Amino acid sequence: MEVTNEGSMALYNRLLKNPPRGPTVPYKPLRPNAYTEKGKHIVAIVRSDDRSRGINEAISLLGGMGPIVEGVRGEFLIKPNCNTDDPYPRDTHPETVRAIADSLIGAGVPAGRIVLGETSGRARGLPTRHTLENLGMLEVAEDLGLGVCFFEEDEWVTVKPPGAAAWPEGIKIPRRVYDAERVILTPIMRPHSTATFTISLKLAVGMLDSVGREWLHDGHAHREKVVDLNLATSADLIVTDATKILVDKELTHGKAAAPGIIIASGSRVASDAVSVALMRLHGVDRVMERTVWDHEQFKIAKSRGLGPSGLEGIALRTSNLAGDPGFEDTVTGIESELES
Repeated sequence: MEVTNEGSMALYNRLLKNPPRGPTVPYKPLRPNAYTEKGKHIVAIVRSDDRSRGINEAISLLGGMGPIVEGVRGEFLIKPNCNTDDPYPRDTHPETVRAIADSLIGAGVPAGRIVLGETSGRARGLPTRHTLENLGMLEVAEDLGLGVCFFEEDEWVTVKPPGAAAWPEGIKIPRRVYDAERVILTPIMRPHSTATFTISLKLAVGMLDSVGREWLHDGHAHREKVVDLNLATSADLIVTDATKILVDKELTHGKAAAPGIIIASGSRVASDAVSVALMRLHGVDRVMERTVWDHEQFKIAKSRGLGPSGLEGIALRTSNLAGDPGFEDTVTGIESELES
């Protein structure tokens, strides 16, 4: 199905004029990170030439699916980055979702309790069902028997997280996200014109309705608003696909770097910090302007208690499935970036 800027904006404007109801519901405190070691947030870094194998290895290094699967009877929601229907590395690769869902199923989670959920962007993204179809996401869901939720077509609720100063009226999120017992994020990496970089913290924008997106993009406190979105919902596992990275502001595939790396963690902040370190090693536009922890998103996240603020709060676990002789230098470079 063709997705156009004109069609997406027309639907977006209709949603603005007739926004979904979002009754206020009790705030659910953020779930603790299930993947820690002696108080540190574990981050797995895997070098692999096979995406699925790399994802499986990264999850295994964390401790497997067990820590987030045991005792859970509700839904597992997988939230990809499907802002437009441009293929990977602009948006999540469908095989990333397949590998994660297969891992959950292998850990005993029925496919029917795994849901793929997303709202695509206002400029050449909506309706989400068409974007997910074009990206091959619906094919994966059908193959595995997963549920699918197009957030703009579903129910919404409003939560008021303590400390979310950038959202004084509360944050409207999909009820499916609110009700999910576990949330898994599958970000990509690229520079961003207003947020500086898009990885897992910014993935929460895809859990906003049109009114919320207008507030986000009103020109004020954009990064603070992005970070505060992460106070509204827990994220239990983040699997970041850096087999390729878009490196310049034009977001052209021809200028993509190819680290061949998968990053996984139970902490959005720790995962994004390692990802920004990797982006800096590849000279990614905009992230080069500041050292890792000097980026505003991480400063705000620290003030909100969302994660670590230095390498001392992160435990790196690595694996070189590709036998890449340069991988050790990459890991050393990431550590150096996180120390500065």
